[in-house]
Amino acid sequence: MKTSNILLSVLGSAFVGALLGVLFAPDKGTKTRKELSKKSDEYAGMAKKEYEDILKKMNKQYDNLKSQSDDLLSKGKSKAEELRDDLKKVVSS
Repeated sequence: MKTSNILLSVLGSAFVGALLGVLFAPDKGTKTRKELSKKSDEYAGMAKKEYEDILKKMNKQYDNLKSQSDDLLSKGKSKAEELRDDLKKVVSS
């Protein structure tokens, strides 16, 4: 299972659990709605933070892979130029 699916499952389960706990609590409706609002804001903040962390990791990985591919491309071009020069020497001799 992917990390994003696990994260969504955990957050969804926590939200449903909190929702059921608040709905079945013996408090007044206004207090229950405030609790629901508070919890939903809390979980939304957690989800946003996790999303930003995952995005940051993905961007870092992308930059790393791009750097590696640029290095490989540069090395490949250098080798191709060396081979071309060697071939020119062989042909001209």
